[in-house]
Amino acid sequence: MNINSFMYLLYFLAGFSLLYFGANFLVRGSSSIAVSMGIKKIVVGLTIVALGTSMPEFVVSFFAAIEKADGVSVGNIVGSNLANILLVLGIAAVIRPIKARRRIFLLELPVLLFITILFVLFCIDGTLVGYEGGIMLAVFIAYMTFIIINRKVREGADIEIVPMETGHLIKNSLLTISGLGGLIIGGQLTVRGAIGLAQAFGISDLIIGLTIVALGTSLPELFTSIVAVLKKEDDISIGNIIGSNLFNTAFVLGIIPMIHTLKIDPHVIWVDNFLMLGVTILFSVFLFIGRKLSRPEGVFLLILYILFILNLGFNFI
Repeated sequence: MNINSFMYLLYFLAGFSLLYFGANFLVRGSSSIAVSMGIKKIVVGLTIVALGTSMPEFVVSFFAAIEKADGVSVGNIVGSNLANILLVLGIAAVIRPIKARRRIFLLELPVLLFITILFVLFCIDGTLVGYEGGIMLAVFIAYMTFIIINRKVREGADIEIVPMETGHLIKNSLLTISGLGGLIIGGQLTVRGAIGLAQAFGISDLIIGLTIVALGTSLPELFTSIVAVLKKEDDISIGNIIGSNLFNTAFVLGIIPMIHTLKIDPHVIWVDNFLMLGVTILFSVFLFIGRKLSRPEGVFLLILYILFILNLGFNFI
């Protein structure tokens, strides 16, 4: 192993450590603040946690677009969305079944499905242009505005409001900020190390985007959701993934085409995009039927992710 490969390995390991501690701090701090302020934890998961854990995707896709590496830019988002549902929620559900609140079926899942369908349709002509990105971004802004306006608990029995002393509020705010910082920096270090190692094997931009980069930028979601499940914070775990996929598709791929028109690879158009849409529909059906994501369903999602990775390597379809 030469010195460059060794440095990339160090980047990867350092990033991995930051992701673990960042996820732990973020869940502890944000969930405590949510209880003290009477804010639903599902809202925290859909906003602060989701946006924080999706920052690596935004940064990577943005700079990839600037460098005109459209395969990395688009592949990162599509691959991350697939990894979030199939890998992250699959592992989390295997650890412990994840329950879903009623509002998930009334608001979050319909919005996620709508954005995903919109993105798939926009990509069919082979490009993602400025006005198409603007439409998705407008939907995202409208959704986030609605979430913020309705952030307070409307039903007194939903959660108990526990006032927090100033010292504890500062402590939990610092935990949340430190967690976000750890996730963002950790995601960048992990991806930098992974890309450096992968390029040594001559892997294409699209494959790197769909696998190495996508998995690397999904590590914040993975760690956050696992920690949330272990702490029995189901709202943060599931809200994190839905919010992250919304952010990835509507915000990241909403802004970037307004700066630089993205060229979409035919394989992404006819295989990966429709797979992402199918997986999103399947995930929605699982939640709707049982009001939770069970262990067998988690195993099934993991099997689908393995098949997705194998297909990239052996080109079954």
